[in-house]
Amino acid sequence: METNTHDKGKFQVKYPDIQVVLAYDKNDPAKAQETLNLIKITDEMLKEHCKSKDALSYTQLRNILQELRHNEGNLVNVLHKLVYIEARQEKPHQKDLVKFIRLLLVAAIEHKKEGIFLDYMDTVVAYHKYYSTK
Repeated sequence: METNTHDKGKFQVKYPDIQVVLAYDKNDPAKAQETLNLIKITDEMLKEHCKSKDALSYTQLRNILQELRHNEGNLVNVLHKLVYIEARQEKPHQKDLVKFIRLLLVAAIEHKKEGIFLDYMDTVVAYHKYYSTK
């Protein structure tokens, strides 16, 4: 599974390829292996992210998910908030995770895969909680 880069170079941590995330389909048993691979890379991504002293806190990530759920019908309303949250982060790991979420949201909106995005965000929050020390 490929990892992603953003417009200014590589992330500090390996993130899953956005197209792989958007190809996820929880209702298609034929994609079970792809889903398992996505879960594994998400697990590793968040294990690595949470090991860092400058990891995003669970509360910060949970607040992002809450904002997404509050605007579930029109997720484009959250983009400017994610840009603001990303800009406020001073530490690279924090900034990278928010940027990954923002880029994933943009791609999900463009490809009309908002439901898949929200499902994936639940996975991100769950693994972050599992590994988080903050």
